[in-house]
Amino acid sequence: MLRDAPDEDKLSVLTAAVAADAASRDEDGAFPRRAFDELTACGVVAEPPLAARETRILLQLLAAVGRGDLNVGRIFEGHVNALLLIELYGDDAQRAAYRRAAEDGALFGVWNTDAPGDPLRIEDGRLQGKKNFASGVDGLSYAIVTVAEQGRRQMIVAPTAGLRVDRSWWRPLGMRASGSHIADFTGLAIQPDWALGKGDDYLAPPWFSAGAARFLAVQVGGAHAVMDAAVEHLRRTKRAADPHQAARLARMGTAVETGYLWLGRMADAWATARAPDDDAALRATVDGGRVAVERAALDVLEEAERAVGAAGFIAPHRLERLLRDLRTYLRQPNPDGAAGGFGAAIASGEWEPGLALRRRSR
Repeated sequence: MLRDAPDEDKLSVLTAAVAADAASRDEDGAFPRRAFDELTACGVVAEPPLAARETRILLQLLAAVGRGDLNVGRIFEGHVNALLLIELYGDDAQRAAYRRAAEDGALFGVWNTDAPGDPLRIEDGRLQGKKNFASGVDGLSYAIVTVAEQGRRQMIVAPTAGLRVDRSWWRPLGMRASGSHIADFTGLAIQPDWALGKGDDYLAPPWFSAGAARFLAVQVGGAHAVMDAAVEHLRRTKRAADPHQAARLARMGTAVETGYLWLGRMADAWATARAPDDDAALRATVDGGRVAVERAALDVLEEAERAVGAAGFIAPHRLERLLRDLRTYLRQPNPDGAAGGFGAAIASGEWEPGLALRRRSR
């Protein structure tokens, strides 16, 4: 099973399987069902590695999926996040019920962005309003949504069957197959067992902020795919030996490897956190990872664009789609806040370069 320390060959096979329909799904924007059939067959939909000690395995898995298709990576990361939140905050009955659902192939997501002017809310025991960026809505069985209640954000696990979906809004540059449409919950009667945890559990540290390590892993995989496409193009056109192109390949290689090294640093921080509910070093490490991965990915994008040239901007060249997807997926919320938090941690001495390496040598 891939959740048990997968080797490089298994990850490469998974990447190829996830990538198989990526171009077609970019064209029609349909849910990437075939890719999720592959993930289900691998066992990671039913049982992804969620324990803190398994973070390195999880990040490797997410990077492999992102290397195959960032759209699948985005939806799968949401599934992982939802199952983690259920494990953390669900009662025994909820954990058992949703584990069984995942074992049967159900996919989960987390939608927290309210539609402007019509936020999700509770009125007379029913949900009213909409969620934007409802990624994967056409393939999910359940979504964890947040609702304002008594000044706090309450999580609710809601079924997605029968929701009204507005697909007219989602016309993005990239990430078309993520299907991040508008989901309308208006009139849906809330059942007593849908509430998950208590108010503001969703925002509790470190799971909310440090959980960014998961989407960073997907982004690193996406940057790797961009480099793959550039390398393939240069080999095919017999230009890889050109010294200028070799220098570009060198810069892309170091940038992608930087991303993977930061994933390892974040995995170590998760595994060694002394008090995960209040570990400033963990949060600082993930904030630093956000800064580093974004910069590395942007460097790979620019180098790949220069290496391939105009041909890489013309479909059906694979690079054209990969460029659009990665540039879109890099736009995650509050990058300035992450950079500010990382800088503050350095200024206060809570985070130091090389500290993880020095600890390992003791």
